[in-house]
Amino acid sequence: EEVRWILFDGDVDAVWVENMNSVMDDNKLLTLINGERLRLEKHCKLLFEVSDLQYASPATISRCGMVYVDPKNLGYKPFFERWMRKWIARKDEKTEMLIDALNEWFNKYVPACILRIFEGRSLESEEIHKPLNMIVPRTDLNLVRQLTILLDCMLEDPNRELESVQSDQVELLFIFCILWSLGTCLKPDDKKIFNEFLKGLSKRHYPNPYLFDLFFDFASMKSSWMTWERVVPEYTPPKDGKFSKILVPTVDTKRYSWLLEKLMERKQPALFVGDSGTAKSVIIQAYLNSLSSDFLKLNINFSSRTTSADLQKTLEDNIEKRSGKIYGPPTGKTLVVFVDDLHMPRVDKYGTQQPIALLKFLVDKGYIYERGGNLDQKNIVSTQFVGALQPPGGGTNSVDPRFLSLFSIIGIDPPSRDCLLYTSDAADDLLCVDLGGRRIIKKK
Repeated sequence: EEVRWILFDGDVDAVWVENMNSVMDDNKLLTLINGERLRLEKHCKLLFEVSDLQYASPATISRCGMVYVDPKNLGYKPFFERWMRKWIARKDEKTEMLIDALNEWFNKYVPACILRIFEGRSLESEEIHKPLNMIVPRTDLNLVRQLTILLDCMLEDPNRELESVQSDQVELLFIFCILWSLGTCLKPDDKKIFNEFLKGLSKRHYPNPYLFDLFFDFASMKSSWMTWERVVPEYTPPKDGKFSKILVPTVDTKRYSWLLEKLMERKQPALFVGDSGTAKSVIIQAYLNSLSSDFLKLNINFSSRTTSADLQKTLEDNIEKRSGKIYGPPTGKTLVVFVDDLHMPRVDKYGTQQPIALLKFLVDKGYIYERGGNLDQKNIVSTQFVGALQPPGGGTNSVDPRFLSLFSIIGIDPPSRDCLLYTSDAADDLLCVDLGGRRIIKKK
């Protein structure tokens, strides 16, 4: 017997959902504004996927069967097991050791780290601490998903042959990926606590006491730790000498741009989260400017007056019809959409940021609907998304956690003293000092 499901995915408000009450009754009738009545056929079913029912009336709730999905019930282990299946499917002599190592180090590190972050407890002792605070809401499944994405970025590197990987190297890789998945969204002070916890859990010696300052060179045969200073490129002044184009590479710009590059290579939506002045937009723009001519860039800045119609019109102006319902950039090109200030759109009286709701639908489903006309579906292809926002608090709007769960999030900390740059153009001279030991001077 054929069954067709109509999925309502998004926030519930008291306007449109009340109009659905007659459809959810036994008579299954939808009455339009012009008086026309539409009957829901027997083979059609309605499914609502929402984060809460804060604005739904008892009349609506009584007409639906409710299923509450608690993230603690399912947990993150089924997702990791599903991710492991792709490695098991191509299991051979080259990857057999890798599969055993991935399972071993997952069981050693991930449950302990998740327990410490969310509950403040340890598997090895009964001592209870305060749970660690995050800059944006994240669930344990979100963190483990980001961990598997980073592992894919490293393990599927074409410059590294997996048959030469040792279990000890996989452990170091696991620690590095845990730092930038489970630990990256923590607040700066809580990062230091997590840093000490992870060092104690691994019982290893590191060349730097703060693990976030270390880079694990998995692509090389040595697969060793090194400080980020060693991979920071030399400063090259802009050819036209414009002050606005000067960007001196530091430890911070290098590690965040490296992470962004890896995520974009995997076609994963990336999101930088940090306070104002942490160079989120500068780092992203510098990376986008370094892309080849095969990539087209689209910058969108959200404001309190941005509407979902504004967002859709901007996107549609930068894509073209390929065939049928398929839309995208010109053939052979990839469109990278950078959305800045994601926290800015106004929150309506039902708690929804309309541009965020539309962007979530597009990133999640991969298509949007035509406004007006026949409401045709438009499948958007060859398009990647990267964004930046400030954490909630101090007048900054909170962003829908369901939207954030679609992105790999990198927390951007304020620059350290070693990375601060001092510039002076009083005498048309430029003095750039990297307190980490590199000094660059440009004279007239």
